[in-house]
Amino acid sequence: MSQSTIRETWQSISARKQAERASKIPSEWLIPEALMPSDEEDRVQEFPYTSGFFTKRELLITDSTASEVVSKVAAGEWTAVEVIKATCKRAAVAQQLVNCVTETYFDQALIRATELDEHLQTKGETVGPLHGLPVSLKDQFNLKGVDSTIGYAAWAGKKPEEESTLVRLLRNAGAVFYVKTNVPTTLMTGETVNNLFGRTSNPRNRKLTSGGSSGGESALIALRGSFIGVGTDIGGSIRHPASFLGLYALRPSHGRVSYQQVTNTFLGQEAVRSCAGPMCRSPEDIRLFMASVAAQKPWEHDPQIIPLPWRADAEVLPEKLCFGFGMGDGYVNPSPPLRRAMEITRDKLLAAGHRIIDFIPYESKEASEIIWKMWLADGAEEIRRDSGLTGEPLPPGVEMMYGHSNASLKPLSVFESWQNQHRRTVLAQRFLERWQKTAEVTGTGRPIDALITPNSVTPAARHSMGQPWNYGALSPLLDLTTGVFPVTEVDLVKDVIPGDWKPISEKDREAMEFYERPENHENAQVGLALIGRRLEEEKITAMLKVMKEVVGFHVG
Repeated sequence: MSQSTIRETWQSISARKQAERASKIPSEWLIPEALMPSDEEDRVQEFPYTSGFFTKRELLITDSTASEVVSKVAAGEWTAVEVIKATCKRAAVAQQLVNCVTETYFDQALIRATELDEHLQTKGETVGPLHGLPVSLKDQFNLKGVDSTIGYAAWAGKKPEEESTLVRLLRNAGAVFYVKTNVPTTLMTGETVNNLFGRTSNPRNRKLTSGGSSGGESALIALRGSFIGVGTDIGGSIRHPASFLGLYALRPSHGRVSYQQVTNTFLGQEAVRSCAGPMCRSPEDIRLFMASVAAQKPWEHDPQIIPLPWRADAEVLPEKLCFGFGMGDGYVNPSPPLRRAMEITRDKLLAAGHRIIDFIPYESKEASEIIWKMWLADGAEEIRRDSGLTGEPLPPGVEMMYGHSNASLKPLSVFESWQNQHRRTVLAQRFLERWQKTAEVTGTGRPIDALITPNSVTPAARHSMGQPWNYGALSPLLDLTTGVFPVTEVDLVKDVIPGDWKPISEKDREAMEFYERPENHENAQVGLALIGRRLEEEKITAMLKVMKEVVGFHVG
């Protein structure tokens, strides 16, 4: 990092970066003033369809799934060039509507798409299973010559010397990169906002968060500016944004998707691992991503990857499944929209002949206590160092947890860290034993096939509100493969707190006071988690297809 960059104020760096970003949007993709929604227009999800700004062909292409795109490009029905042009235009519009993009790569993407079309025409074969597919990347993933700032003003202009291994593998499979998406400063909060690029909003209601830390990805995909986006997750950063915006997603176990050469917070912290995974519009696209990555033999490029090809036989499911049903964690109950989503899912699965048994993940509360100690083991030394390079303030939620205002924050000793990690080991054993014991009551002769739970206590909330409690610690702490599927959206009539609601803890009381009114979550979509065991990516992906077919998406 140059000394000149350090001497700049964070305000001047931000102004420069935002001006650079704006200058890269072609003039023909700028929304005319007459069409631009006013600041008072909160819902912009339908803009591409109602504005007349897109051709029917552009809408047809960008409304398709990733699986449909690669099929049509391979068959010669669409060219990679027309796909990338339509996608870049829709991404540019999404950026103008909800501020979801950090870096654009449009010119390089067009060159790449042209090369792919020429290869297909001359060779008569595709480069790989993702031939011609635009893939968006969370800001963490390194592209040559493109900043990876993770929201720190001081990191602007610090171009990565090496590309992320996953980027190379996806390119080898035929992917086309064109944008990187917004994240919160430090990555360690559920609201996508930073001093460098600003705040990302939810296209279904711009008063609401798109989630975090993969909130730029969720907003872009929801506005059909991406078919598949690559997010990361250490505490809910894929699962929450996907749930808030009606997406399918997968938080794989560590060792299935490369995290090598990724810009990150907590370098060297390996007690609990962040994992990269796909966020998209269908379970079929999750499979496309995961199988395509596995076909590149990533273990030959990244020593952290398990040498495990995609196991098609593990996708074959029993005709009748039994799911654990976790309505909350026994400490905090889900708010009415999440409760209704759980009930919809239960009723639809039972009607389809599957079995449901109660399985409350009581371990969630202790998992949260353990994981927080892991995240804060250095006493926030790294975060305070990096934010201090330009004197930029941390976003309020990050400041409260990691900033200097948290005077009680102290680093753990080595012994204290070891004790905390051992506590995780004991918890994992206890959770597995309880999971296995369900074989006695499932009626299938097997333990539960997966656990269905809420990802969060409430749906997407208004900006800066945060979440009153996080159900998301158990999956990363125990490295459990976890999928996300959409169920419904907030209903202002149905999703009120019942008059006979009684709190089960003081934190539960706080959570319901936080929820207060469904109007604070208007138009938010509601998804759920499908939790499997470690390294069950194939099985969870197959069960997400069951959720799509049986549960579907229900409004009201």
